[in-house]
Amino acid sequence: MKHPNGIYVLSSTAMLESLSYYIFAGLLVMYMIDVLHFSDPFSTYLFGIAFGSTYILQIVGGYICDRYLGNRKSVIFGISFIIIAQLIFSYDASLFALSTNIQEHSALLFTYPEIIFLIGVALMAIGVSFFKVNIASFIDQFYNEGDLKLLDSAFSIFYLFINIGGFFAPLFINFVVGVHHPDLYQFGFFIGFIAMFIGLLVFILFGKRFFLSPEGKPIGTEPRFKIQTNKVNKTDKLSKVEINRFKVIFAILISALVFQIFNQQIYTSMILFAESHVNNIIPFINHEIAPSFYLTLNPLFIIFLSPIYIKMFNSNDKKTISSITKIGAGILLLGVAYLVLFIAMGSIGSGMKLNMLWLILFNFCLVNSELLIMPVTLSAITKLAPKKYISSMIGIYYVTFSIASIIAGLCASAFPNDNPTMLFNIIPIANLQTYFIIFAMFGFIIGVIWLLFKNKMVKLSSGAL
Repeated sequence: MKHPNGIYVLSSTAMLESLSYYIFAGLLVMYMIDVLHFSDPFSTYLFGIAFGSTYILQIVGGYICDRYLGNRKSVIFGISFIIIAQLIFSYDASLFALSTNIQEHSALLFTYPEIIFLIGVALMAIGVSFFKVNIASFIDQFYNEGDLKLLDSAFSIFYLFINIGGFFAPLFINFVVGVHHPDLYQFGFFIGFIAMFIGLLVFILFGKRFFLSPEGKPIGTEPRFKIQTNKVNKTDKLSKVEINRFKVIFAILISALVFQIFNQQIYTSMILFAESHVNNIIPFINHEIAPSFYLTLNPLFIIFLSPIYIKMFNSNDKKTISSITKIGAGILLLGVAYLVLFIAMGSIGSGMKLNMLWLILFNFCLVNSELLIMPVTLSAITKLAPKKYISSMIGIYYVTFSIASIIAGLCASAFPNDNPTMLFNIIPIANLQTYFIIFAMFGFIIGVIWLLFKNKMVKLSSGAL
């Protein structure tokens, strides 16, 4: 079935925001070190605050959208703040000569460029918190109640476009800014500004024509809370069906949390693993790649695999596999991904390094898991949440990313690169095989439990899934 053109307008806007945001995220730490002369620990600490705050504030952005602004105004509000933030960063980077002779940032006094930079970070956090949650919660308004099974496919399209933006961001950073070039950061941030400005034009100009309901009426202009209370009643009291659906939403939030904990290892423990235990020399051309190269595999696999999943999910047939089953299969694939590395480590002798194909296979399994979990969980929450609370619930969904980051960091700290460690101070990790099999077992156990209760969750969803 063909999706409304508005889905592609939203997805294109999200792609440009993803490009802009990941240029910002990719430049942030090195900019603080190279230009502002922050110490390495302070730079990574501030990055954690900046990155985490964008997800924590999603609840606020979603609530204001549902209660007061509506999706269109909220998204435009978010884009505007991102545009201003990128301009501030570009201006701040143009002042690099002011800090040329500064050896290291003073902990007691912020300079003018540092103050401008921190203002930009705050505005970026506000902008992203309004943009991400409210553009995702826009999607269901393009479909009638009878077509909601198409949401898995619609969110897969949306997710594909986001990853296209995420794939190109590091390429722009590499070719425009490079490494340790203080005078070039301003151009990197300015590209982020241009991307987001084009995103604003796409959203406004095409939105007027394509942001329509199946009946041809404009959507996203009014707060959901106002629409739903006028349509149904003026009480906030939840029905029994809504309460049961909230129980399923809670389970779905747990599944998203589990995925993020497993997936975020690619940024931490898997980098260490690739550096120390993988032969990173490409055969035949004898070119050695950096461990960070493997990070580009995930968006690349998503770009190639997403059309398959979009076609698979693009059905309104009653026999379509339920969202709950898709999520369960995705969790099991998490276990498979880490089982691959467990088997790989058992296949080599002491002191030998793995063929990079094992790590590529690991990432391939992880991406298939991601495509079964991430767009589907977003879609499921949209189907299950009361209409007037959809943006708020997606905001809570994004908050799980912050919680997952903390837990993922604790897991990564137990990575046994050279010596035995303890996971959460209670589980002994003797070696890499133990580390990987623990992840694999957790994935299999949680996946099996999930599938055992899938019929119960489908029943509690009252047919929504």
